[in-house]
Amino acid sequence: MSDDADRADRMIEQTVADAIAAARRARSLPYTGLCHWCGDVTGGGRRFCDADCRDDWERAHAAASRR
Repeated sequence: MSDDADRADRMIEQTVADAIAAARRARSLPYTGLCHWCGDVTGGGRRFCDADCRDDWERAHAAASRR
């Protein structure tokens, strides 16, 4: 049975993993004002117009990295 410390550790580990993933994405893709997947105009410093485009780009990028 997990206690409060175990739950806190899992939360911290997940937060750190999410932050690392976000930092890697941010470094690899500069802000251009256009979606890196479909080319639509974006705003507010976003690199993708929506989550679907981001997910599609990540999937394609991961597949290309595995080759």
